[in-house]
Amino acid sequence: MKKFFLFAAALMTGSAVMADTESYVAAIDASTMASVFPVEEITTGSSEVSFGTANMDVLAVGGATPKTIEADGTVTEWNTIIWKPQNTNLQDVKDGLETPYFYYVLGTGNPCVGMGVEEIIRDGEPTGEYRATYEYYGPEDAVVGSNVYRNEMPKQGLYYKFTPKVDGTLKLQVWSNKGNRNTYVVEESSKQPVAYIAEGYINGQNEPKEAVIDGETVTYNAKKFLSAAEIQEIHDAAKVVDGVDTAPYVIGAGNQAFWGYLTVKVEAGKTYWLFQDSSQIGFGGYEFTFEGGDEPQVDYDYFTLTFPELAETYADGDFSITITDNNGKFSVDENSQYFGDEKSYEKYSTRLKTGGKSSSNSFITVNIPVAGKLQIMARSASSSSARPVVVTQNEVEVLNAMLDDTKAIEVEIEGANKKVFPIQEVDVEVGTATITYPDNGINFYCIRLAVPQGEGIEAIVNDVVATDAIFNLRGQRVNEMTPGQIYIVGGKKVIR
Repeated sequence: MKKFFLFAAALMTGSAVMADTESYVAAIDASTMASVFPVEEITTGSSEVSFGTANMDVLAVGGATPKTIEADGTVTEWNTIIWKPQNTNLQDVKDGLETPYFYYVLGTGNPCVGMGVEEIIRDGEPTGEYRATYEYYGPEDAVVGSNVYRNEMPKQGLYYKFTPKVDGTLKLQVWSNKGNRNTYVVEESSKQPVAYIAEGYINGQNEPKEAVIDGETVTYNAKKFLSAAEIQEIHDAAKVVDGVDTAPYVIGAGNQAFWGYLTVKVEAGKTYWLFQDSSQIGFGGYEFTFEGGDEPQVDYDYFTLTFPELAETYADGDFSITITDNNGKFSVDENSQYFGDEKSYEKYSTRLKTGGKSSSNSFITVNIPVAGKLQIMARSASSSSARPVVVTQNEVEVLNAMLDDTKAIEVEIEGANKKVFPIQEVDVEVGTATITYPDNGINFYCIRLAVPQGEGIEAIVNDVVATDAIFNLRGQRVNEMTPGQIYIVGGKKVIR
C-alpha cells in the first residue's frame, strides 16, 4: 500500500467526488416500506412520520376520516389510519421474464381544509343517517358544483411536507389512482401551487416488446414510459379549450391512473406540500438535486476497500467491513465498471456479489474509525430492476438509496463512451454501521470512507494536554509506537 509522510499509511489522498444528489426510498418492495412508517393500524387522530436526507426534511401525515357522524357533526367512530406498501407491474408477468415493478406507500385520508355533515337521502326521503362532507384546497376560494374550495392548507387527511435546506430540484415518485383529481405541489407561505413537470406511465399507454426465453421469442406488453412532452400533449388534447387550460393540475387526460415522477424547483427554507384534493396520493420516494451542483472543493483522504477475492473481512487500516454470510451466497468475480460523475470517476475491476437480499444471515458490518463520508460504489444485481441499499447507524436509517442503472451517465473515456454510475454517499460517525439490501441482491465494487484532509489531526495536536500518553493520528490512545509511524505525544507530532 502506498504511504504518505503526513498521514497514516492506511490513508489514500485524492479530490472529492462531488455528490450533489441525494435520495430516499419510501417503498422497498411489494411488502416492505421504509422502517419509519408504522405497520400497525392507528385508530384515532393522525399519524405523523418524519424522515429525510441531509438537505431535505420530510413530514408525512396520514389522517383518519369519519366512519359514523351525528347530525351536529360529532364523529362517533373513525376509520383507522393505515400505511401500506403497494406495487404495480410495469409489464406483463411471464415465466422466465423478470418483471419490473413500481413501488409506493399509500396512506389514509382525503386532504381537506374543513369538514361538515349532511343527511343521507335515499329515494328522495331523509334517512336520519348522516355522512361527512369536505371542503378542499384550491388556489382561490371557489364553488364548483357541489364542491367547495378554499385557499387554505389541508388540516387533515394525507399529505407530505418537504423543506429543503438548500435551493435545488425535487423529483417526487408518485402514484395517482384518480388522474382526474388535482395533483398539487403547494408552497406553504403563499398557499399557491408551483409548476411541476410530470413524466412516467399512464394506464392504457402500452408498447409491445419482445424477449428470448428458453430459445423462443416471446411478445409481451409493457407500460410505455412517457416523456414530459408526451404527457403534456395528452393533457392539452383533453383539457385545453380555446387556448385555455381548464384543468392545469390534472396529469395527462385525467381519466387514467398515473405512476411516475413530478419534478419541481424548490427554495431553501420554504416548505412544499404534496397532495391530491379528495383522494390519496401514493408516494415512492424522492431525489433531491442541489441547485448549481458544485460545492466548494475539498481534498479528502480515503480509506478504500475493494474486493480482489472473497474474504470474511476487508480492511484498510482501522476502516474495515465484516461480512455475515451464513447461507454462503456471497461471491467475487471480475467485472469492470466506472463510478463517479462526468468530472471525476474511477474504474473498478472486481465486484462483491451478495447473491440475494439481506437478512439476519446476510448483511455487512462497517467499522468506522473516524467521522467522515461513507461512499458506496454498487449496482443492482439486475440491470432491469432498481434495488435499494440501506445504511443504518445507531439504530437510525441514515441512507436509503435506490441503485438504478438508468441513473448512469455516458462519459467519453479513452476515446469511447463509457457508463459512469453514481456513488451513494452518507455522513457517518465514529463507531459501526450496517449495510443491508432488503429487496434483492446487489453488487459492491468499492466501499470507502472519505475524510477531509487533516480533519481531526490538528485538533488532536492542539487539544491533547502535555502528558506522556501516546496517540495515533486518528486520536486513538496506543501503548507503544511502531517504527516509521507518526504519533502525538505531549501535544506534539513525533516520528518513532
